[in-house]
Amino acid sequence: MKRSKSIKLMVMATTTVTIAGCSDEPTLDGKVYKTEAECVADSYVPDEVCVEAITAGKAIHKVSGPRYENVQLCNEQHGNNACAYDTASDGTSYYTPFPAGYFLAGALTGAVTNQLIQSNVRPIYSERGSTRYYTSGGYYVGSYGGGSWRTYDDAVKTPPKPAQVQTRTSVASRGGFGSRSSSGFRGG
Repeated sequence: MKRSKSIKLMVMATTTVTIAGCSDEPTLDGKVYKTEAECVADSYVPDEVCVEAITAGKAIHKVSGPRYENVQLCNEQHGNNACAYDTASDGTSYYTPFPAGYFLAGALTGAVTNQLIQSNVRPIYSERGSTRYYTSGGYYVGSYGGGSWRTYDDAVKTPPKPAQVQTRTSVASRGGFGSRSSSGFRGG
């Protein structure tokens, strides 16, 4: 009998340590720019990094930006007139929101290699009716007007996944764009 109580306490202690090790707080600082000119006007990263970072962000959007089967569904998730028609390399057509900007992680302040730039830039997207912004992977980045932009390390360390075209059913099962992150989900 004593032995089973010891095992229960050991499991409870391990669970507590595991839970305490998880943080829902973003830890990676950065800045968001809508254009190359906006980035160059700031002194956060060197001018040549701005050009490469925004170009990399646009390429990442083309591969991993949110995709919807129709414009109404895209507008419901991101706002009116926030979406454009596009076609993938395989001929699949879809609607995608315009990126609200590009998150540049603090690691870019001394960036020199293209790989470092690509792994520290992510396009961000707005959530309809909210001032909150997320990456295509569902990572919360910040709120408009907050001045401080911060996300999870995984948001830039994890390579973006190729986007799948979302249907009304898949969006509903997810709870809408950004819903996973606002409830503590840190990636996808």
